[in-house]
Amino acid sequence: MRKVVIGDRTIVVTHVETKTTEFGEIQRFRIEASGSKAVTHLSSLRPSTEVDARVLASVVDTELLLDYTGSSESGLLSDIGIRRWRDTHRQLIEDALERLREEALALAPVPTSDVERSLLRAFGVPDNDPGSRAPESSDPSHTWRVRS
Repeated sequence: MRKVVIGDRTIVVTHVETKTTEFGEIQRFRIEASGSKAVTHLSSLRPSTEVDARVLASVVDTELLLDYTGSSESGLLSDIGIRRWRDTHRQLIEDALERLREEALALAPVPTSDVERSLLRAFGVPDNDPGSRAPESSDPSHTWRVRS
């Protein structure tokens, strides 16, 4: 579990499940925000169960900033209080996202299999190193979100 505090809210991300598929391991994370009953999940094709800066950046970006329909229907933004808080604290959220992305760049590359690299290419993610996915290609926008 890991938390990120933004303004007067705390976003809590917890690893809840690993699913092994023919494409690799899919990690499922539970996402909660203080002061809200809204709960959602995020899934990511990655071998590690650790809630690191890559995962937190994905959460902040997909659940708070990108205005995905799924987030407003069944994610954190389904709570009108979270939407109002987001609108009021957008700059703080963007600052937190920038710090998380900087932290993610300092992390070691994530090894990927041939199948994972094929999937990444299919989704338009650059393959910087044939043996690993460099932090730059672990952009949070390339995390697949699963509705709650």
